Amino acid sequence: GVNEYTFLSYVNMRLVAVYNEDANRQEDADAVQDRTTRTDASNAAHYVQVTFTVGPQYEPNQNSGLIPLDSVLAGQGEFMSNPTQDGETAGMMHACDMWSAGSFAAKATLLERIPPLAQRTDQLCAPVADMCASPLSIPDAFVNFNIPLGIDWFPSPPTTSDLSQNVFVSLVVSAVDTAAQTAGSTPNDGEAALQMKTTLVASIPVVDGGMNIFCDGITAKTDLKDVADV
Repeated sequence: GVNEYTFLSYVNMRLVAVYNEDANRQEDADAVQDRTTRTDASNAAHYVQVTFTVGPQYEPNQNSGLIPLDSVLAGQGEFMSNPTQDGETAGMMHACDMWSAGSFAAKATLLERIPPLAQRTDQLCAPVADMCASPLSIPDAFVNFNIPLGIDWFPSPPTTSDLSQNVFVSLVVSAVDTAAQTAGSTPNDGEAALQMKTTLVASIPVVDGGMNIFCDGITAKTDLKDVADV
């Protein structure tokens, strides 16, 4: 919904898992007997998608970007820890800082599961989802930001509906008010601020059926003798 205390509105989160499309191609003894195989759910790429809208007068801060990558934190657990004096939060990882620096441990596997659209020769079932891509412009006022998490990273859903397992994100949104800029606003005189900055903190519970899954499928095996009497 709309948060009256920031310039953001309609904040939403989605948990996304992308399976290995080819993990159901090998037949084992059970597959021959059952004549069906299902995509292996292990080694799935996990990420969280954060979306929100901004007012039409806002544009990304060209100095820091709309979402400064060093501000992006992600974590999991029952509760989100309080930030320390230096702004860090226990148990939260600098996902995008590590991604851009090349120190994200599962980056190669994530890119295999979710390859860039222009480079795809397989995994055609995967979503088009660039990780940690801070938009350079917001023509439709809608922002979609993907945060990489890892391989098989999501915690297992609890057996009860106690919502005890959650995914947390925290990130800064920095924008320029072009309307105030055009009007020659002088914030020191109490007029509208030229630059707007806010911290978005959100969470989503991990529950059965609450995840968006891509590249899942079932392969069926049929012999000629099953359909014809020779």
